[in-house]
Amino acid sequence: MPTTITPLHPVLAPEQLADLRDRLARTRWPEESADGWDAGAPQAWTRELVAAWLRFDAGALQDRLDGLEHLSADVDGQVVHAVRAVGRGPDPLPLVLTHGWPGSFLEHLELVPLLTDPQAHGGEAADAFDVVLPSLPGFGFSAPPPRGGLVARQVAELWHRVMADGLGHDRYVAHGSDLGAGVTAWLARTHPEAVAGIHLATPSLPVPEQPWSDDEARYAREVEAWAAAEGGYAHQQATKPATLATALNDSPAGLAAWVGEKVAAWSSTDARGEPAFDRELLLATLTLYWATGTAPTSLLPYWATRHRPGSLLPTSGPPPAVPTAVSVFGGERVPFPQPPRELAERCFVLTRWAQHDRGGHFPAVAEPQLLAETLRDAFRPLRG
Repeated sequence: MPTTITPLHPVLAPEQLADLRDRLARTRWPEESADGWDAGAPQAWTRELVAAWLRFDAGALQDRLDGLEHLSADVDGQVVHAVRAVGRGPDPLPLVLTHGWPGSFLEHLELVPLLTDPQAHGGEAADAFDVVLPSLPGFGFSAPPPRGGLVARQVAELWHRVMADGLGHDRYVAHGSDLGAGVTAWLARTHPEAVAGIHLATPSLPVPEQPWSDDEARYAREVEAWAAAEGGYAHQQATKPATLATALNDSPAGLAAWVGEKVAAWSSTDARGEPAFDRELLLATLTLYWATGTAPTSLLPYWATRHRPGSLLPTSGPPPAVPTAVSVFGGERVPFPQPPRELAERCFVLTRWAQHDRGGHFPAVAEPQLLAETLRDAFRPLRG
């Protein structure tokens, strides 16, 4: 079946917003059980977040949505939402940006004008991109995936159909972080004829089979330790998502704590020592999850990855012949394991490798200028 693209006007339903405010106002708070962040989101912090959410201007978010070009893509019955922003330059290069969990297309909005109109932001018009921001299936305004969810390889196939069949881009580049890094990596592996190059932000690469180099052994130890200390959310979402889905779909305060704690932990900090993923963006993201009822389906990539054989990126065999740039961003309050360069070289034809002490897990939010310059530099040799 052909991929069809139609305009979309997404609306945050007033009845959903009214119900949200009512539920937030009636939150039943537990007693504080621990001090600090070691046991999760502190009670005082979550109370402040919920109070701010009650004051949040959802009308301003709707106005911002109204100022974007939204598309609905139907790929063999799977409906995907995307935002499109046309570049200003002599020959804009098509670029698809993919978010992760617990994020959305909103986290890329500050980055977009730097990419579409680089001349207005200290760059050259020749570096302009036509940007496409899809929402992962089951996130935001995208329709839910089939029961059991989709793995990164299946989402990559959807993205290719949107870019090539729907939008007519027979050659394009791609960037992703978190879950989006996995989707982007699979795009390069499954469609090297169309994907001219990719950029990955701190990809979570699988631990390869032994023998390991010293750096790979260090990475394997860090992954194991991080999973034991910080990976409870991923284990729950990969093993019992239906149980968690009921809680997140019924309690906005619970949703705020579950998502907010990860945003606070994984963000780098700004000059004031606050998370670079600012409060207003967090509240907008929470509002998007709540108003669309997609908190439950946002968990499914974890379930699907755990239960589908072959869903992880291969670390052996020849890598796809697609130029790949990797940027490892740091500075999170709770640091992620950082893969070594030689492991990336197992998986990709590596053309650029950079390490930064800032940016965290959400570099498009924390360091949009740095990320924009990185993408311009990485993809400049691939134009034309």
